Amino acid sequence: MLSQVQLKSLITFLYLSSSVLAVPVLEEKGTSCTAPEGTGTCQSTSTCTTNGFNIAGYCPGPSTTQCCISKTCQPSTGAAGLCLHTADGCDGGSFIAGFCPGNSGVQCCVKDRDTSDKVDAEKGSASGKDVVQAAVAKEGVTYVFGGGGCKGESNGGFDCSGLTQYAICKAEGYTIPRTAQLQYHSSLGKRIPRAQAKAGDFIFWGTNGDCVNKVHHVGIFMRSNWMVNAPHTGSVVRESTFEGSSELCNYAVRFWKD
Repeated sequence: MLSQVQLKSLITFLYLSSSVLAVPVLEEKGTSCTAPEGTGTCQSTSTCTTNGFNIAGYCPGPSTTQCCISKTCQPSTGAAGLCLHTADGCDGGSFIAGFCPGNSGVQCCVKDRDTSDKVDAEKGSASGKDVVQAAVAKEGVTYVFGGGGCKGESNGGFDCSGLTQYAICKAEGYTIPRTAQLQYHSSLGKRIPRAQAKAGDFIFWGTNGDCVNKVHHVGIFMRSNWMVNAPHTGSVVRESTFEGSSELCNYAVRFWKD
């Protein structure tokens, strides 16, 4: 039987414990974070203007370190887009409201089909091996979430889709979409069964095998069961095997001239 003093102490302890548990878990910069709008990565707000939208309060450190959430959207127009803050702009496209989580300041950025980003892939003269070589030349470069693009490294490195976008820009001379999700569904590429992939083709992974809405990684096929890719935080651009890998998408995508 608890005394009144013991009971009072227990109640106080439980109250304080519940208060602690109610505080959001703050993640270190470069690690994953979870907000009501979705899962993202803690990074500087300046690096998340074209790859996603920032949510404050879910990362430690200064106010400029926030949870960057990269989420695709699919308006009824049929063209896929990326959820961005309207204040950051939608370069080469326009915003469509009602297809993204969060407040009205986050909308679906859909690229205009007649912008300079729209290029006929058949105009490329490079081979798939040239695409591979462009990526291999960056081996050893640090993985940075949201890093890289047509001009090379940004913020000190590449993420998976930043590397693949760079490889096509370098080898073929035109721009493809920036995220793995949009690259997999891009009309600029030729979708082929993964078993028929050749050097320079892109191979993809989807969360729990969902390659319609949750494509989360992309690599460049080199040869049977081998690719060059930027794997994850704490790693570098490297060659690695994908033999026995789970969550692989059924199709590869070819952005070089066949």
